[in-house]
Amino acid sequence: MAIITIASPVRARGLPGWLRLENIVIGAAIAALVVLVVLPVLSLVLASVWQDGALTTEFFAEALTGRSYLRALGNSLILGGWTGLLSIVIGVPLAWAVSRTNVPGKGLIQLTATLSYLSPPFLTAIAFVNLFSPNAGVINVFLRDVLGLDIGFNIFTMSGLVFVTVLHTFPFVYLLASSALQSVDASYEEAAQILGASKLRTALTITLPLVAPAVLSGTLLAFVNAIALFGSQAIIGLPGRIVTLPTRIYSLFDYPPQFGTASALSLLFIAITVAALYLQRSFLAKRSYVTLAGKGARPQLMDLGPWRWVLFGACVATFIVAILLPYGSLIAVSFSKSWGLDFWQNLTFDNYRFVLIEYDVTRRAIINSLGLAIIAATVCVFLGAMISWIDVRTTLPGRKLLDYASLIPLGLPGIVMAVALLQFWLAMPIALYGTFAILLLAYVGRYVPLGVRAANSSLRQIDPSLEESARILGASWGYTMKEITLPLIKPGLFAGWLLVFVPVIQELSASILLFSSTSITLAVAVYNLYETGYTEPVAALAIVNMIIIATAIGIARRFGGSRLGLKTGTSGNSRPGVMG
Repeated sequence: MAIITIASPVRARGLPGWLRLENIVIGAAIAALVVLVVLPVLSLVLASVWQDGALTTEFFAEALTGRSYLRALGNSLILGGWTGLLSIVIGVPLAWAVSRTNVPGKGLIQLTATLSYLSPPFLTAIAFVNLFSPNAGVINVFLRDVLGLDIGFNIFTMSGLVFVTVLHTFPFVYLLASSALQSVDASYEEAAQILGASKLRTALTITLPLVAPAVLSGTLLAFVNAIALFGSQAIIGLPGRIVTLPTRIYSLFDYPPQFGTASALSLLFIAITVAALYLQRSFLAKRSYVTLAGKGARPQLMDLGPWRWVLFGACVATFIVAILLPYGSLIAVSFSKSWGLDFWQNLTFDNYRFVLIEYDVTRRAIINSLGLAIIAATVCVFLGAMISWIDVRTTLPGRKLLDYASLIPLGLPGIVMAVALLQFWLAMPIALYGTFAILLLAYVGRYVPLGVRAANSSLRQIDPSLEESARILGASWGYTMKEITLPLIKPGLFAGWLLVFVPVIQELSASILLFSSTSITLAVAVYNLYETGYTEPVAALAIVNMIIIATAIGIARRFGGSRLGLKTGTSGNSRPGVMG
């Protein structure tokens, strides 16, 4: 009988531990987060307190005592305060109507909130300028020249700025409040009505307090977004001499640039965000809001009787004001040779031919934005997956700190992120200003939290024993990631990719400080054309922008709608980011 001897496998000499692929990836992810977020923020702090080789408080003193800066701060707080309040006034009733009543047209309400959230605020501002500018706004012209009425609207006021801003921010309150309302145990409301409380009193005294945390969170997001938006504040505020913090910071980069004061104002911006978050947490800490018991929630639909049609009418009015008017006016302007009451007599495709074929700047801007959005979204998702893997699957010391660091950009307005990047990279020997690279760094740094959260939530749903089994059977870390982990979290990564792609396409706040003629983006091209008076081509380019976003949303609905909340109108675990 032949004896077969199996030789013991000879192990190849392994690489040192620190050269293994997983350690290299971990090191690269940590280094990337430090370069993208931590160092720029630290350079921002340093620039605000350092001048000519010594510590100084001059920049903060100037920011806190200068009349123009205080006026800008006051205007930003007024804008944020009114926007937050009106977001509650619009968002909470709509959320209550969808979640707890038999109002008809719930799909229309969800569509209104979703489109309002996704619409770039600077495009909404341009649309309402076309309608309500004092001299050339078509509605003002109609009232004055056709009806002979001595009344008119002036969009270039604080009221106009609040009006345009709240159309973008009320979905924050709506989305979070509707999600909370669907989770609240309905037995509290049933008990109140059994004891004789009216429907209105039940809604105001039982339901609304129970969802106060969600409403306050939505209001906080609305407030932070409102004060951070650059485009709408520049388009509506500056013609009306309403200077806010973003537009004041932007003006500090006119020659000679005042980096120190800009850094101090940027940190003041962050302080306002932190203070708002502290006030919210302090308010919520005073009582318990636990409403989801072990018996499960039983959402109850309230029969409003004839009042449901009144509520439906209010919802239709919201849709007309938030969606139909701005989009209708942009489409009408984009097809007209000259915008006015008789625009329908001179319809043309020339504006689209101009921005898509003839004008090389807009062609370049479209290509640049598409390329940057695709690359930024891909990098954010990859980086997010690695940071989340470190947090969820390893015991690396400081991994929680890494996760928290990845969330920092959520509280940084785009223009603050741009100032931080400028401070950091201008001090480096590598010249990045005006290149695609600095725009890409800004986008990745600003939106990496979306990639991290999408990957983190997906990884937590995957049983780690699947990966452990592969490793026990001899698979390398890279093979396990390629064949097991990444395929399982692919739907979440895809949702995260789209969550990054859409805001990058419409990003203006950071791009306006970092672009050059070769790296101009779509949003910057729209803003520059608007500033030079190209009203009709601006509208055409705005529609092109929306078509790109709509295409991305269509892909989202096709492959990842449930994760993005695009079908249900709920936000899920995803936290909306700051746009514009």
